[in-house]
Amino acid sequence: MKKIVYFVLPVLGTLLLNAGCQNKEVDPGATLKNDLLKKTTGPAVVGDRIEFAYAIGTLDGDLKDVRAEASITGGKGTGFSGFSWYTDRSTGVDKPVQTAADTVTNGAVSTATIIDVSKNKAVTLRYYYYPSEEGKGKDVSFRFSGTSSTGKEVAIQSPAYRISRMSMKRSLVLTDGAKAYVSLADMAVYSKAEVEQNNLASKIDFVYIYRPTLGSGNFAFGHALVAPSNADYLKDVSLPAGLPKTRTAIDKRVDVKDAQLRNTAGFDVYIDDVDLEQTTFPSAADYAYGLAVDQGAFVKTADGTYVAYVYVNAVNNTTKSMTISIKQIKLK
Repeated sequence: MKKIVYFVLPVLGTLLLNAGCQNKEVDPGATLKNDLLKKTTGPAVVGDRIEFAYAIGTLDGDLKDVRAEASITGGKGTGFSGFSWYTDRSTGVDKPVQTAADTVTNGAVSTATIIDVSKNKAVTLRYYYYPSEEGKGKDVSFRFSGTSSTGKEVAIQSPAYRISRMSMKRSLVLTDGAKAYVSLADMAVYSKAEVEQNNLASKIDFVYIYRPTLGSGNFAFGHALVAPSNADYLKDVSLPAGLPKTRTAIDKRVDVKDAQLRNTAGFDVYIDDVDLEQTTFPSAADYAYGLAVDQGAFVKTADGTYVAYVYVNAVNNTTKSMTISIKQIKLK
């Protein structure tokens, strides 16, 4: 456990150095110190988490417990992790070490008890906050604090972070001729039978189809999103009864990626509220074909109520299917 102290103290030192860069006032004589680092960089979206690293260390007595209070109650999963992390010097891989227990979240307050206190004089715990539906469009902030066995308390207040108005849904599987009907209002995919049985025809914004080639010239077509208004590309599809011929605006993009929709590491580029609110559709059609992985399309419902970005996670020519993720915002 000595290694834990050895590796964690530099982390606290790094965070305190960052604090210095932010012109925070740090008492050099304090025997109980703390600091905070927000690790995630993307928009705070319902369905994704905000991650903090809360560092606390003492030179007087032992660490006792930590506490975080959010100004808006978070969703399921909000709370402290019981683990600190250190980087294995031989492999460069981050490894977890349990340094806290009794991690509990009650309403807006999360707590954790430090364990092995004689050895864990400094720890850096992870705190995860999941934005809730009630927080959409509001600012949330956090007060982190910790106590020592000598009765001292130290605390730090985070800045305010805006919770996005966007809704997000990942990994929706579309299948040609089956789960092919997409509603941006519901952020869901339906089959023809489901549309008819639940009277959802007015909510359908586009249809997924896959054709290797199309037309008399057999031009390459592939995976496509098609608005109900486009009779040419849907002429061989048995559409749900009562499906309105609405012209959804679809703007295919091959240059727009989003780390949250992609849900993998590798880049930190995000679509946020402003991107959807201010997106124009000067070159939009009522279809987008030839869609491939890491491509997508900005989509606007025919009545202008919803704007979304549809991101392609995977395509499969054999099963005639495509997996998508969606960020959507309601404009009116």
